[in-house]
Amino acid sequence: MDFRPDQVVARIRGAVEGALTAQSVLGIGGALVLILVVIALLPDRFTRGEGKTATAVSSGAAQALPAALPGLSPFTPAKPLQFSGRVTQVASIGNDVGWGQVHVWIDNGTGALQEISVAPQSYLNQIGCPSFSGIGFLFDAGRPNAELYAKSVLVGGRTCKLRDDEGLALWMTVQ
Repeated sequence: MDFRPDQVVARIRGAVEGALTAQSVLGIGGALVLILVVIALLPDRFTRGEGKTATAVSSGAAQALPAALPGLSPFTPAKPLQFSGRVTQVASIGNDVGWGQVHVWIDNGTGALQEISVAPQSYLNQIGCPSFSGIGFLFDAGRPNAELYAKSVLVGGRTCKLRDDEGLALWMTVQ
């Protein structure tokens, strides 16, 4: 059997030349993309065929089983830590990627500078706290010189709240 790709393509082209228009090709392509999206959104139990279900039957009644979410770890709240000292450096980090945040480094007299992630400058201006001592969270205590995330700062006798009790940014909440 002699196989020539150009002849195969010519035969296919001749067979579908009158049957398919540009619009029908686009329609078929759109339908295929839609099918792929629907398949991607289906729960794993339908697409992988593992046969696992989210309920168990006991005494004739369905009971929900706890679902483990892969990739997530249990949340352990960080304890607020006091900080104070002389500000030695102020920088706005991340402006070039759209999440600009003021960081300060303070000298608290121990010989090591403490980095503190404060808040975006626009939020500090909005709440009238341009620049301070305060309370913050250390989320990565295992990392040497890990930055402290400010919960609140004291500026000229006024307390400026920056994060809630769980360390979530107040400037990200709907007001």
